[in-house]
Amino acid sequence: MPVTAATPLLNVAEINRSIGFYQMLGFVVVARTISDFDDQPIWVMLEAGDGESEGESESNGNGNKIRLMLAANGGVSHEERRMRPSFAGLVWYLECNDVQGVFDALQDGGFKPEPVTDLDDGTHQFFVRDPDGYEIAITGKRA
Repeated sequence: MPVTAATPLLNVAEINRSIGFYQMLGFVVVARTISDFDDQPIWVMLEAGDGESEGESESNGNGNKIRLMLAANGGVSHEERRMRPSFAGLVWYLECNDVQGVFDALQDGGFKPEPVTDLDDGTHQFFVRDPDGYEIAITGKRA
């Protein structure tokens, strides 16, 4: 049986802050689990896609939804998470049609993305860290 989808689960220190970050990348919350203690989310599922109408399958162009799960990790600080080597090897590549627009939105949001670079194959690309230190590469072809 072949794998048909992959959904990363990221443990995050401040789930609402992370939701806001990923919403800037076009993700929307489609499911959540709320804590019984403080009415705050402790887990969320986010999706991104073509923006088809509700009830139709959103896709990234090849029939698959782009999904991400976030889970509250019990309050480990951002600084402590960045020092953990287990996060150093992960780079999540996200393709988009407007690399400069995403760069501008993240910079305006205070996330300090690295400068956009042009690769030899005609790709624009930049790197940014999400609020918990996960490295995200935003990439897309030149228009």
